[in-house]
Amino acid sequence: MFIKYLTVVLGFQCFISAEALVSLRHGQQSRITDDSYVVGVVEFRAELDNMPIATRTGIHLEAYKELMRSDEAKLTDIVVFPELTLNSLEDPVTVPNPDDSIIPCEPDSPDLISQLSCLAIEVGKYIVINLSETSDCDSLPANDPRPCDPTADLRFNTNVVFDRNGTVIARYRKFNLFQEPGTNVTYLPELVTFDTDFGVRFGVMTCFDLLFVDPTLQLVKLGVKDFVFPAWWVSEPPFLTSVQIFESWAYGNNVNLIVSGTNKNLAGSTGTGVFNGRNGAVFSLITGEATRKIFPVRVPKFQDIDNSPTVSLQNQSETVSGRYEGNLLNEIHMGTDFPERFTTVLIYPEQTIKVFNRTVCNGDFCCDFFIDFETDSMQNVSHLYRLSAFDGVRTFQGYADAHVSICGVITCLDETLSSCGLPNYGNSNYFKFNEVSISGSFIANGTLVMPSSLDDQFHSLDAKHYQFYSTVNYTNDRQLVQLTLNSSISNVQTFGIYAFNHKDFEFYIPDASPP
Repeated sequence: MFIKYLTVVLGFQCFISAEALVSLRHGQQSRITDDSYVVGVVEFRAELDNMPIATRTGIHLEAYKELMRSDEAKLTDIVVFPELTLNSLEDPVTVPNPDDSIIPCEPDSPDLISQLSCLAIEVGKYIVINLSETSDCDSLPANDPRPCDPTADLRFNTNVVFDRNGTVIARYRKFNLFQEPGTNVTYLPELVTFDTDFGVRFGVMTCFDLLFVDPTLQLVKLGVKDFVFPAWWVSEPPFLTSVQIFESWAYGNNVNLIVSGTNKNLAGSTGTGVFNGRNGAVFSLITGEATRKIFPVRVPKFQDIDNSPTVSLQNQSETVSGRYEGNLLNEIHMGTDFPERFTTVLIYPEQTIKVFNRTVCNGDFCCDFFIDFETDSMQNVSHLYRLSAFDGVRTFQGYADAHVSICGVITCLDETLSSCGLPNYGNSNYFKFNEVSISGSFIANGTLVMPSSLDDQFHSLDAKHYQFYSTVNYTNDRQLVQLTLNSSISNVQTFGIYAFNHKDFEFYIPDASPP
């Protein structure tokens, strides 16, 4: 079937006008020699499940097409769409094997894959789209020993990548599922990358994958420096709200993370942005407002010489940057961590000496804190802070577990532990941190250790506001990590060090030695 599509589209391209051919050539905005490229990230609110599924998917497809034909999209080289905002498990599609280099575009075909391929040809862009995919037993690799019912259809949460010619050049099936009944996973995680004509190789992953070794850290170990990341993230303060952990992950690995987020406030889902390694966010959005919008963002490339991003960005006038203040943040239904398992020490704002020098231990894991603060007695006491330490295994709503280590200052709405980590929407700015230094001894091998911060708008602090150091002692497999605040702040909910410990995985974070 797809071979037929290839033949048809070649004939179709012969009849494209000269004007259209020019526009296709102009679809490329960046060259291999440029020090940056332009990506379109999309925040997208899907329709409710209260209509026929074909109608719902059709509405989404037309919205995708409108975004791809917009003036904002014309500035881009590649556009990434969010997770699970096009079709569903009720109307999955067959996705060609990228090894076959198939162009599935067939003019006037109602087939979803065909229309997406034709759209990539029309606009001359790379497109990354998350789909519900159907497949059968014959498509599974020969090394998969699991029994497979030949009469059943397999369902995958799949990212599909089209190049400018409409060719399917990459397909990644999500490996770490979260609340996705009826969806299958591959026997082994797929390590998927694709190359572009503007000189960037991208790794491909999806949402919950971010927190695990496979495939994400495996791709980092392979030297991948740019990642496309469709997400339906469920935010969880104080350490795992969407753009907060996206920025932390990109910082810890010193890579570019390109995120397009599903916009569904009742599910706690929103978060879109571009995160440029140790430089922090180029663009960041979190909002409770219904949103369907594409944001063109210029992304610095990483140099091959020292793996640091270049800093000169050309033609920035029409692209976007910065941290966008979202609306209706109190309507985002966020999850919660397990603060009752933390060891904590309350900072009393009324104490006479506004300096706190304290070691806090959770079992054998200890965190050292130095805090210098001041309070404004003219403002109401809107919240409190606790020093917190934790080292142990936590669950993600029963879908997966992870060993995490935490040293941090977190917000509490009152003196009770149960109020800690809940969103704070009413900061009176009565409490100002003048100096904060947090340090701890973390496992070195297999540990992704990251700075973690959260402000009143649920963004991370700018990277210029802190310094993050990590010094590894390979003899005893420990790393001394320190996070230091560079400037006075009062709009903070979280400031700390967050680490995922992956046992039996050979991995060290990129060097973050003190100057």
